[in-house]
Amino acid sequence: MGNNQIFFKSTPLYKEYLLLEAVEKNSNITQRELSRILNVAVSMINEYLDKEEKNGYITRNYKSSKDVEYIITDSGKERVKLLNIQYLKSALSIHNAARKDITTFIEHVIEKGFKNIILYGAGDVSEIILQTLEFDRRLKLNIVGIVDDATDKQNIVLYDIKVTEPNNIFNMEHDGVLVSSYLHQKTIEDKLKKIKYDESKIIRLFH
Repeated sequence: MGNNQIFFKSTPLYKEYLLLEAVEKNSNITQRELSRILNVAVSMINEYLDKEEKNGYITRNYKSSKDVEYIITDSGKERVKLLNIQYLKSALSIHNAARKDITTFIEHVIEKGFKNIILYGAGDVSEIILQTLEFDRRLKLNIVGIVDDATDKQNIVLYDIKVTEPNNIFNMEHDGVLVSSYLHQKTIEDKLKKIKYDESKIIRLFH
């Protein structure tokens, strides 16, 4: 599990999980490294370690006064498994709620008569839409292409679809373009208007 889960509140349980996971991976980890992982002051780390040692989840092996090895116990390993399951349960709940919203959006797009669309933007939004369509085969929306202005994204492949430059829009048979970017939505819409693209065929996820 990565440490950049910005949508998860940094609760005491979450910090405990990060600490035990870090110690399990590296018994020679320093308190400074632990403070970075837990995003707390170095002076607080001893309190966390004392608590885990008191609970029987870790032991300390003093190689010298400054060199300490942190060893996770069998109970600590079981604790990591339990916290991991709780974390995954919370993550799955958020994931399912987000997928439900995307599914509802796709259903609305289909209801409007769109069947074959192009995704403009090869970022996270496009990947989520493609994942949702792969997951729920009831959704009869066909992605005929993906375009992006960024040259470093052109020629990459997302779900067997090669990303190309926006000039290829008119070379693909489609009935709409979905603006699959939040940060660059206005820029994309302006570019579509500049190339005289039919505004009635522009699909917006964000308003």
